[in-house]
Amino acid sequence: MDFQKHLGNMYKMLKDNFFVFVVGGFVIQFLSSLSLGILIGPLMGGYLMLMLNWLRRGERPQFGEVFSGMQRFRELFPVFFLLLLVLLGYFLLILPGILMTVWWMYVLFLMVDKRISLADAMAESKAKVGEKGFFMHFVFIILIAVIPTMIINMIAAIIPPLIILQYLLFPLQCACQASLYLEQFEGFDSTERNGAQLLDQG
Repeated sequence: MDFQKHLGNMYKMLKDNFFVFVVGGFVIQFLSSLSLGILIGPLMGGYLMLMLNWLRRGERPQFGEVFSGMQRFRELFPVFFLLLLVLLGYFLLILPGILMTVWWMYVLFLMVDKRISLADAMAESKAKVGEKGFFMHFVFIILIAVIPTMIINMIAAIIPPLIILQYLLFPLQCACQASLYLEQFEGFDSTERNGAQLLDQG
């Protein structure tokens, strides 16, 4: 895993598409919370697909496309039940929740990208994590989610209004994970796409 590469992809993606991915990320989080998580699959599915399209082909998204996953509501809605299962795992001594979070970190990417069912995506995600290394994926989640959240919470304990920084983590985490997904499932190298774009421009 090239963590530095994923951070670089995240930076370039958000720099080039700040409004769509950062502001859109705020909207996605707000609507998901407002729906008590029921809409998390369709909302996040469209958002993640835009990131994959940018990473693969440099496609610039339009803000309205953030909600494109709603057109696949029936297909992506079952992610809500996976969320409930993972939350239950955290309530049951935490460890089951950690295991499920790592095993199924690619589920929504697989569902929206390969158009496979929730059950198939769960199986394929777990198999990939097992193949590439559970510990590697666990460390990745620690680096992009746990440590940044802890830092923001410590800062917010001193300056409470800065808790809003939590909302900025979402697009950063999604972008890094989208880059990791392409690396693990397709052997994706962003430098190849960027180089091809430069040749086309020339």
